[in-house]
Amino acid sequence: MWFLITITAFLLGILAYLDTRKPKKFPPGPKWWPILGSAPQISNIQKRTKHLVYATTELSKKYGPILGLKVGTQVIVVVNGPAANKEFLMSEDLAGRPLGEFFDKRTWGKRRGILLVDELFWQEQRRFFLKQLREFGFGTKNMSTLIEEEAQELIAYIFKSIALNDSVIFNVQNLFNLHILNSLWKMLAGVRYDAENKKMRELQAILNDLFRAVSMVGATFSHFPILKYLAPEKSGYNVYVRSHQCLWKFLRKELAYHKETNVPDSPRDVIDVYLNVLNSSEEIAGSFSEEQLVATCMDMFMAGSETTSNTLSFGFLYLILNPSVQRKAQEEIDRVVGKDRSPSLNDRPKMPYVECVVMESLRMFAGRAFTVPHRALRDTYLCGYRIPKDVLVIANLYGCMLEEGCAYENPEQFIPERFLKDGKIYLPDSFMPFGLGKHRCLGESLARANIFLFVAGLLQKFDFNIVPEQPPTTEWADGITPGPKPFKARITPRKF
Repeated sequence: MWFLITITAFLLGILAYLDTRKPKKFPPGPKWWPILGSAPQISNIQKRTKHLVYATTELSKKYGPILGLKVGTQVIVVVNGPAANKEFLMSEDLAGRPLGEFFDKRTWGKRRGILLVDELFWQEQRRFFLKQLREFGFGTKNMSTLIEEEAQELIAYIFKSIALNDSVIFNVQNLFNLHILNSLWKMLAGVRYDAENKKMRELQAILNDLFRAVSMVGATFSHFPILKYLAPEKSGYNVYVRSHQCLWKFLRKELAYHKETNVPDSPRDVIDVYLNVLNSSEEIAGSFSEEQLVATCMDMFMAGSETTSNTLSFGFLYLILNPSVQRKAQEEIDRVVGKDRSPSLNDRPKMPYVECVVMESLRMFAGRAFTVPHRALRDTYLCGYRIPKDVLVIANLYGCMLEEGCAYENPEQFIPERFLKDGKIYLPDSFMPFGLGKHRCLGESLARANIFLFVAGLLQKFDFNIVPEQPPTTEWADGITPGPKPFKARITPRKF
């Protein structure tokens, strides 16, 4: 009996020791403890700094720009600073997407969609969806028209809410999601949703809970898998599963409608075209399936509104905190557009200051964010350190755009003029809100257009001011993407 106990203890000790060993030439970082990895050190710093972005930035100052971590079962490399991130994001060897239950469970345990797949599968599906989205307006003049119409819908909704009053108080971060989603969903699924659509509001609320409960590098249950059984609610497992089940149900209903009403010779949207490919007599590649269609719609539904909406929320937060910036933008809008027509993308070259407001809003958002995780496709090196195959690698963009001492003077301040040089837009190399390389954000042109047209359209018609009884804060919330803490603004029609 004692012999068995001794042998068991010895084996457990060996396993514990092996669990603390780092790969040869692996990036430096805090000590790895058995089972926990470096989670205790990260957690302590995060409690003090309030954010994982700040915690990993602090650790990088001690260990260097390439930070080697282990959180539970997950080995993670966090890249900090412009030079290191440029090398990382341009690396072909590090252009994979992560593996594991957290990333695959959202698509039924399979690698599906566009956001979290890689190599030939990703290339084929990305090429198809980009081509078809362009057919229905993506990156064309039609896209501008779609966004202009959606911005005007929001403006009309605000005017309706103001009614006979002089102004109205809005929760700003709730203003944009549905309207931003519509600008993409119209092309993808041929549908737009009304701002007062109860079902869509409920679905957006469910997704907001998900976005706040997990992060780009996973969730507690993905780092410590046993917790999905022992503490499914606290570990984030339940909200993760519930949110995806609701979204799957919604998307499958949309797909069923398209299958019933699709006329093969007259496709209305990208979903119709994809169904036509599935129903064609020609042999199709293995990457095409109904599951893949639903997964891609889910990627676009989730990513299509969250990042852009949070960027707009940061933008309007800083606009109400900096009324002089708001007035300067309005002066340019009045001079170029006037009051009788809506702003369009054709106005953008003549409105450099509003475009700089867009850039500064993107900086305030992305400087608090991690990129979508990458995966080492093979054993490789990054800044001289060895990155083993399948290790998760992620960029911390704080050091590129918001950290003290970066390329921007007074980086915590909202100063659109920083992007103007001799009257023209100037972007430093460290400005990378959409990433770099082959996985650069698919929706960059749509996001930039959305932000410009919503900022210009709303500032043309309204003044946004602080609610003195509930002043906003620049504090923000972690999650899959960063977002401002809830704040309100008094919206008043402008007097010309």
